[in-house]
Amino acid sequence: MELKIRNLANGITMTRIVGVGLLFWLTPFHTNYIVIWAVLLYTLICLTDYMDGWVARRFNQVTDMGKILDPLADKILVLVFLPLLQASAITLFPVFIIISREFAIMALRVVSAKNGVIIDANWTGKLKTALTLPICGLLFARIPVEKIPIPWFFSPIEWLRQWVAMWPNWTITTLVWTMVAITVWSFMDYFVKFIWQQALRKAEGDKEKAKKNLTIIIPNTATMLNLGLGLVAIYFGFTGELLLGAAAVLAGMILDALDGKLARRFDVFSEFGAKLDTKADYISFGIAPGVLLTQWLVSLSIPFGISVAVGFLHYTAVHYRLRRFDRSGHSDFFEGVPSPTGAATVCIFMASTLWGDAAWVLVALSLCVSFLMVSTIAYPHLDKALRHPVLRRTKWPAFTFFIMTLLKLIGVPMNFIAAPEIFSVFIVMYLLYPLYGRSRG
Repeated sequence: MELKIRNLANGITMTRIVGVGLLFWLTPFHTNYIVIWAVLLYTLICLTDYMDGWVARRFNQVTDMGKILDPLADKILVLVFLPLLQASAITLFPVFIIISREFAIMALRVVSAKNGVIIDANWTGKLKTALTLPICGLLFARIPVEKIPIPWFFSPIEWLRQWVAMWPNWTITTLVWTMVAITVWSFMDYFVKFIWQQALRKAEGDKEKAKKNLTIIIPNTATMLNLGLGLVAIYFGFTGELLLGAAAVLAGMILDALDGKLARRFDVFSEFGAKLDTKADYISFGIAPGVLLTQWLVSLSIPFGISVAVGFLHYTAVHYRLRRFDRSGHSDFFEGVPSPTGAATVCIFMASTLWGDAAWVLVALSLCVSFLMVSTIAYPHLDKALRHPVLRRTKWPAFTFFIMTLLKLIGVPMNFIAAPEIFSVFIVMYLLYPLYGRSRG
């Protein structure tokens, strides 16, 4: 009896693997009849994801084979996004993130297991699964297919399929990106646990020592990610994906603000970290925006020589600005506009539907921003600027439109609101700070 129960749990898991193979066999989904069968098969597959674990726990028959098969089946289950991608029910980037997360988690588990540490499933992973499975099912209903006569007993499923197919695109887009956000959150949760367990192991169980070892690398990790995004932005600039490049620069701004806060929060400062931060700023806020600006102006038929000169001037201003900052050190006020703000100004106005096609306006704006960066005009640190009555109430609206702008740049449909244009207003308010805020400095 015990052997049968053990085989039952593993058999249910194997059914999930075979079921995914059958889904691939049904592709491409040409008709509504095939889609209905695919939905029914997918529903049964999802039920096995719950049933095998329940059987194993209910009868206390967790086996080594089950520990191998279950995560393997889960990874294979995620591959159902590939037929959905082929059928144009979902775009490539969300699928890339979701599949990458699964294999990254598998890699973390393998490394941990080699070190004798087991990463247990957490509630964010369960939330990710609970959200991903039904959304994936909804996407099957969004596949454009030929309608053919079906048996009467399939009519309720066909009615549901047609109902979901009539949902507005923004609803499905919101669900997909919510799923992606939970997926990334789940990975970060696992990753933090992995890093902590590794640090604890190296510290031989001493939690205080492990915390101290971790706090040293946290700010530098944020800086390295900022540098990486700068390199990604440069790549996008040379491949013509200019909006994605601008998005990478803006994402780098978040990390640039985060590394300093983390260093202060944990009271961890190092000469290496300071030099690394400067190098990252050179790339992310100097070279990358310069390349993007040059390519954008060339695409707007500005002569190549002028385009290169404007882009190079932006980098030169950032280089001078950062060298001066290294000599003067940190304070509540900067000399000149901070380089992240200068980069954001160029990228936001470049991506704006209002100003993005006005080539000579962009040239003038870039020259103005370059001048402000090398000037000695006092600009406050963002935390200090937000204490001013004019800017105090703009913190959360500005952050909201910043995120919306970032999402729009990476391709999330947000045509119902002019996020870049609205966020540019907040940038201009900061650029004009010396005109109304000096008396409170």
